[in-house]
Amino acid sequence: MEFDLHPSVTLRTGTFSAVVASGETVLSGLNDNPVLQRFLFLFVSGNYSRLLSGINRRSVNIEVRRAFTAFQLLQILRESYHTIVWVEHDPSLYEGAEEMAAQVGEGLRQLGQGSLVVLYAPSPDPSFEEMSRMADRIFYLASPAAPPPRPRAGRQGRVRYPGGLPRGQKTLEGM
Repeated sequence: MEFDLHPSVTLRTGTFSAVVASGETVLSGLNDNPVLQRFLFLFVSGNYSRLLSGINRRSVNIEVRRAFTAFQLLQILRESYHTIVWVEHDPSLYEGAEEMAAQVGEGLRQLGQGSLVVLYAPSPDPSFEEMSRMADRIFYLASPAAPPPRPRAGRQGRVRYPGGLPRGQKTLEGM
């Protein structure tokens, strides 16, 4: 099984992929994707999810699990039987337990041998980098470049006396 998350990113079963992209890019790839409706999809987030509220629940057969510690995340990965496992990275899970990032990365790699596993982050951090070392493929998708700001039309104020001052009127400079 494979599906296109983005025109330049094809995700396949039997791989562990790490993806760094904007939330809008990821949501556009997940929502209304007909391939995802046919498979069991596990979405795992940490303390806070940037994506979950934007996922169209009718477009995927989704189960949502939440991990509040790196140990809970490992347990969720060990129990998973899903075809697609999407893990939204939460760096707060590894605060004070930095050594767990390598173990979680290994767990994602092992799960990726039989499933399509994605570790997603909007921007990399040390724990994401540690886990992504175990990934089969790493994708960095930049947001589309913002269009350059349009030059503002030079607006001149109203010119009261276009031909100069009326006759006989003096300015302070002329005094």
